[in-house]
Amino acid sequence: MSSNNVSDITRFVAPHLAKATYKGVETVEAIAKEVGLPVEKLVKLNANENVYGAPQQVLDAITKVQHHVYPDPSQVKLRKAVAGLMGVTPENVCCGAGSDDLLDIIIRMVNPKAIVTSTPTFGMYSFLGSVANVDVINVPRNDDFTVDVDAVRQAIRDNGAKIAFLASPNNPTGTLLPNADVETLAQEDCLIIVDEAYADFCDETAMSLFGKHDNLIICRTMSKWAGLAGLRLGFAVAHKDLVSVMMAIKQPYNVNTAAEAAGLAAIEHREAIMVTVRAMRQERDRLFNELKQFSWLRPIPSSANFTLIEVTGDRSAHDVYMALRKRGIIIRFFGSQGGNLNNFIRISAGKPEHTDAVLAALKAIEQDA
Repeated sequence: MSSNNVSDITRFVAPHLAKATYKGVETVEAIAKEVGLPVEKLVKLNANENVYGAPQQVLDAITKVQHHVYPDPSQVKLRKAVAGLMGVTPENVCCGAGSDDLLDIIIRMVNPKAIVTSTPTFGMYSFLGSVANVDVINVPRNDDFTVDVDAVRQAIRDNGAKIAFLASPNNPTGTLLPNADVETLAQEDCLIIVDEAYADFCDETAMSLFGKHDNLIICRTMSKWAGLAGLRLGFAVAHKDLVSVMMAIKQPYNVNTAAEAAGLAAIEHREAIMVTVRAMRQERDRLFNELKQFSWLRPIPSSANFTLIEVTGDRSAHDVYMALRKRGIIIRFFGSQGGNLNNFIRISAGKPEHTDAVLAALKAIEQDA
């Protein structure tokens, strides 16, 4: 062991992990300190959360959990509840600590030479691929942010990819992957993972195709519609033989007891929660329409609970992001993470007063120019 070079300890780190990094959202406390505003004055629209939070019935369920007892590694109650929600059998369901956990489990299960994504998209796909030392093949989307299906099929064949990650609606563009395209892609000798984290904010899902294609896996999360982002809970719906392997290789206690209780209560009280989902869809549509008044902004039609916006002309997307941030409006600027988005910002759907604040701030920025 070297006595004069402390950094030599990194010789134990796998070389492929040297550049593996994923930038998540900052805490509101850190942002508040930076911009000099109290936390309660911030308008947080950067993480596509349900701004209404979970209903009281869900919060009550969490308080009844016995925290000293390990969770059920077989996830019996949770898998049964999810199966009822999705119209499948418990044998078709595997739950995880957010859908990210399921994506990681799938990669470990397959151990592929390569995975295919369609960029710009959710940066977690390439991050998990990098951590697993897998070749990540990024296929650019069409100009309208739809998936170039022919190019994805070709990339699967050319690279021997056994996993294709495709979000619908896609984050951060909000565009859907039509079921006809899913069917076409499912013809390939490859697992087609349709990440439906935002499916509850639109009217289309690939679940109608489940059972027709054994290589189709659909992932969902309770972070967005159910307001449980902080508890980390998601699930995958897949062929029972795949689920059997996923259940065998997952961390035994990957879903904690609080998340399990919250998930069960959220499914039981889904209709009450969907009232807030519909309210957020209304604000998403309102924001989209209102943004059209700004000649230097081009909002992209969205089927999720956010809107991607191109900043045009002489303005910089990063400058707009920072100008909003200084005013306590916290949105997302990706730069090159997940694809080339240097000219874009993303704003999550919020409450009516949040939309009002965003529009007022944008008008102020326009006048300051």
